Amino acid sequence: MSYRNRLVLYVAAVFTVFALISLLVGLANGERYKQSVMKSRLSGYAQMVADADADAVSVTEYFPDDLRVTIIAADGDVVYDSENRTDEMENHLDRPEIRECLRRGEGTALRRSDTSGGRYFYYAREDDGNIVRVAQNFDVDLDDFLSTDWMFLLFEFLLLLFSLFLLYFMTERYGRKEEERADIETRRLKHEMTGNISHELKTPVSSIQGYLETIVNHPELSEDRRRLFIERSYLQSLRLSDMITDISTITKLEEAPEQFKVMPVNIKVVFEEVLEEMSDAVASHGIQVENNLQPLCVRGNYSLIYSIFRNLIENTMKYAGDGSCVHVSYSRSQDGAHCIDYYDTGRGVADDELDKIFERFYRLDADRGKPVGGSGLGLSIVRNAVLFHKGSIRAYRVPGGGLGFRFTLKDLK
Repeated sequence: MSYRNRLVLYVAAVFTVFALISLLVGLANGERYKQSVMKSRLSGYAQMVADADADAVSVTEYFPDDLRVTIIAADGDVVYDSENRTDEMENHLDRPEIRECLRRGEGTALRRSDTSGGRYFYYAREDDGNIVRVAQNFDVDLDDFLSTDWMFLLFEFLLLLFSLFLLYFMTERYGRKEEERADIETRRLKHEMTGNISHELKTPVSSIQGYLETIVNHPELSEDRRRLFIERSYLQSLRLSDMITDISTITKLEEAPEQFKVMPVNIKVVFEEVLEEMSDAVASHGIQVENNLQPLCVRGNYSLIYSIFRNLIENTMKYAGDGSCVHVSYSRSQDGAHCIDYYDTGRGVADDELDKIFERFYRLDADRGKPVGGSGLGLSIVRNAVLFHKGSIRAYRVPGGGLGFRFTLKDLK
């Protein structure tokens, strides 16, 4: 998804959440808001009755049909009621709105009417020794009172549409520039990757070509010399094959990780298989291995976990030096990930190169001037394989000399 589309969706989500919160708050406070509106409305009618004096009864004829007006004497007796006969009504001195009115000059109450049984909102105020009380049915449609809120929400919705419309076109140019920059960066990385691959492939191909040309153009070569050149050509072809395989693995990890199948993998068994396969090479370098891994299973990809340990062992054989020792241990991190610590007691790496060794085709300063076997992609594959398992990896210097790798693997679904 482009940056512009993500930004538009983000703004739309913010507006939507804000509108929903406004609606929920409005509904939650609907009754309180309704009481406030009705108090303001009924106080106006009560003022009209009070100003009418002797013509108070005639004024009520112009009031809404659902409005009830009652005039009550100071002793609580009903003097006038717009809906009922006064001789049939009981004393109102105990009504809450009347008691509050006598204390404060005006009073309100929300309760059921003893006369009609409906739920009414009452407003009462004093007027020359009497009390004017106005009431209206409270159980009317809430839409009448929240109409302004719905208009507010409608305004919010229209504002959202306008903002999204404006934002979409404002970010079009910026989004296009972002896409162009991303495209340029992608082409640059591909060009750099292609250049690195071409440079690395050139060495074994040139070596093979040189040996074979020598054999073809110099038939007088001795059998021993001819055999030596053929063996060297074969070794360079193996290196070339390994490099192509490693490039394919990294490309597959970055562009099609879903092709790697996930299954239970026993970490200790995989490491032992690597050691068994590479036993001759490990022994030729005099490397001792201390395996403290536990026989535990991780849900992951077997070939990638195998390549992690194989490339670490190969890295030790190339750079640690003969006679070094390898230690491998396991622990469980606080977030439940499988933490593996691999380190050797070899020559180690300078601090400023600890992060660089994971880069493709990176060569250590001490080894750039001499040929080193392998594809130059081993530690890059290790990093990508760890990332495939939702883990992290870092290199560190071992106190007293040596290079260590601490990485985590998480169970995949």
